[in-house]
Amino acid sequence: MRKLIVILALACPLFAATEPNPTPKQRELIEKMLVLMNADASTHAVMDAMLGQMEKELLGESDDESEAREAFKMFRDRAMKIDLGKDLREAQIRLYSKYFTEKELADLVAFYTSPTGKKMIDTMPQLMRESVTIGADLVGPKLQKITNEVREEQEKARPWRKTMADIRTIATAVEAYATDENAFPTGDINAIEKVLVPTYIKKMPQKDMWGHAYGYAVSPDRQHYRIASAGADANFEWDSLRITPVKIAGGDEAEVNYRDRLEDDIVYADGHFLQLPVQAKPKDKD
Repeated sequence: MRKLIVILALACPLFAATEPNPTPKQRELIEKMLVLMNADASTHAVMDAMLGQMEKELLGESDDESEAREAFKMFRDRAMKIDLGKDLREAQIRLYSKYFTEKELADLVAFYTSPTGKKMIDTMPQLMRESVTIGADLVGPKLQKITNEVREEQEKARPWRKTMADIRTIATAVEAYATDENAFPTGDINAIEKVLVPTYIKKMPQKDMWGHAYGYAVSPDRQHYRIASAGADANFEWDSLRITPVKIAGGDEAEVNYRDRLEDDIVYADGHFLQLPVQAKPKDKD
């Protein structure tokens, strides 16, 4: 979110909609002004600032710093090879000609040839870099807070979605463990956390969106498993954690029992959801 907002905020002024052609005099004055402003260096300074902020955030979000650094270096090397020259210069000329008359452009050229104007030009790259950093540091956390609040409200309004995502996350870790051990882990949700974290999962989801602990069961031979949420009423149905063969309805999909009440359990077994709220039913299956 933060990276996208910063990039769009900086890019939008440069890539505005196509404007009418500038007059020859406007073009002459704008080209002179862009040279005085050292516009190419400023553009690269903006790019450097954006990439620097992206790298900082990417490394902060990644679980594997060395892999993240390698990926970002590849991205940066390719991004810096983008030719911004001719097309960008033409876009800048059209943009300035939209807002400034010939006389105003002549005034700007005069300003940028003055001592104060030259100082402005010399300082602009640093101003750009610091503005990006300051903007990200000041605005970014506030926008991230809003993003989190919106996501939390959506999750509360549709509790089955986050619950289903948690169950898939647990199942992925359980199956990764089985790949190494040739058997699924034993115990309840608290017990399997001890063998799954941190090797197979960074943080184990413990409770569903109704605030109730997930249920986990494994067959005696440890070749089959079930994960369930008790739903809104916190009471597991008698067969939700009972290991039975999974019925495949067609292809690789299991037959799903869609229930009308959020009090009913959400059940997942051996890689398939077996029971879900009707609200989770794909529209193409209505």
